[in-house]
Amino acid sequence: MVHEGQYALFHSDIYTDIEKTPEGRYLTAGGVSVCLVFDSLAGVENYCEAKVNSIANLRCDIYDHTGKSRPPMLTYVNRIHLESPARRGKWGWMLVTASVPFFWMEGHAGNPRVISLVVGVNLVFAGLRLVYWGEGGIERRRTLREQ
Repeated sequence: MVHEGQYALFHSDIYTDIEKTPEGRYLTAGGVSVCLVFDSLAGVENYCEAKVNSIANLRCDIYDHTGKSRPPMLTYVNRIHLESPARRGKWGWMLVTASVPFFWMEGHAGNPRVISLVVGVNLVFAGLRLVYWGEGGIERRRTLREQ
């Protein structure tokens, strides 16, 4: 039980959201779930910063005394993962832009070429999927120390 003024910490994989141990390993079958409780916010932040710097694919979610009834107060990830959502969005818009010549070829060809239409539509869907993942579909990864 977490009391007011205490903070609960959960470890998980950054890509799959599957719970991990504090050492960065996946739980074994029948393994016990681990929640670390800290008495100060500064203490849990220092711990999280050290953990995510030593284990690149680890995510640390910090909750206050209300627990998982609300989104985490803070989420710590390794700095290499902070740039990936923006990069996905840029690649998505490039794919959407790359579809334009294929639609132009379809509209201006003397006889319809289905292949250019198929390629154009697939580029649009792939691009929009990347934009969604990069800007809207993935949680905003944040850290207090980022500023």
